[in-house]
Amino acid sequence: MTNQAIGHSHAKIILMGEHSVVYGQPAIALPIPKIDLNVKIVEKNSGIFVNSKYYVGDINNIPNDLLGIKNLINDTLHKLNKEASCFEMTIESSIPSERGMGSSAATSVAIVKSLYNYFNKPLDKDTLLELSNIEETITHGNPSGLDTATAGSDNPVWFIRNRVLNEIDFNLNAVLVIADSGIKGRTDIAINYVKQQLTHKNKETMGSIKHIGELVTKAKHDIENDNPCELGLLMSENQKELKNLKVSNDKIDELVEIANRNGSLGTKLTGSGLGGCIIALAKDMNDAKTIENALLKAGALETWIQPFN
Repeated sequence: MTNQAIGHSHAKIILMGEHSVVYGQPAIALPIPKIDLNVKIVEKNSGIFVNSKYYVGDINNIPNDLLGIKNLINDTLHKLNKEASCFEMTIESSIPSERGMGSSAATSVAIVKSLYNYFNKPLDKDTLLELSNIEETITHGNPSGLDTATAGSDNPVWFIRNRVLNEIDFNLNAVLVIADSGIKGRTDIAINYVKQQLTHKNKETMGSIKHIGELVTKAKHDIENDNPCELGLLMSENQKELKNLKVSNDKIDELVEIANRNGSLGTKLTGSGLGGCIIALAKDMNDAKTIENALLKAGALETWIQPFN
């Protein structure tokens, strides 16, 4: 055991495949190391003390909406056979919550890493994902595993629910601009919108879902073979289908249009929609900054630029 240790993770965004992934189609998620999260553990004489934006105090008094974190810490300590340990855990995050960036998954990944580092124990990827999903299961009910896999990865993740979860080669000369619309995403409502459309307009809705899957498959090839222009076109086509699924809104549509007018190769919402963030693909840093400035002037709450090379 060391006197202190740090666990690191980062945000994620879904590049393509939102909603269609629920119905068996592939999705691609990207790690966003520019938006990070760190968990620091320092030795303490008694008890376990949590210091975070949402709660400061003894772990035994943690509020119900953070029970996932409490269970994760306790289960990880049990696996390490260190239940009697005493320490202070500080969680510092630059990942906005309820914006589709995997904030809770990133927290879980960093907590597990920090505890294993604190006790000088090796941590393999399977164990990291198994433990990290403890918190995700409590918080989200039935997590796909995509968020935790991407928060713990340095490479893009290719995902088909209950079937495939692989890292893919990343060879893309481009820059990603992420912009927060300022509106919280509503995953539950967005998923229900799509379900309703499948009931009332099954053929048309299933056509959109399958088309998104086809676009994602093409996007994988473009990522691996450095085709940013083609990828941008696919992203914009994906956005059209997300509008057909009624998970976009006026503010998202406005920001998408502004990014496209200011040099984006392709722009779309990311995550569940009805709010949250948009992503715009730029060919270089100069174009990315032009797009960023235009989005901020249009009312984006916050922006981030993530280079890929």
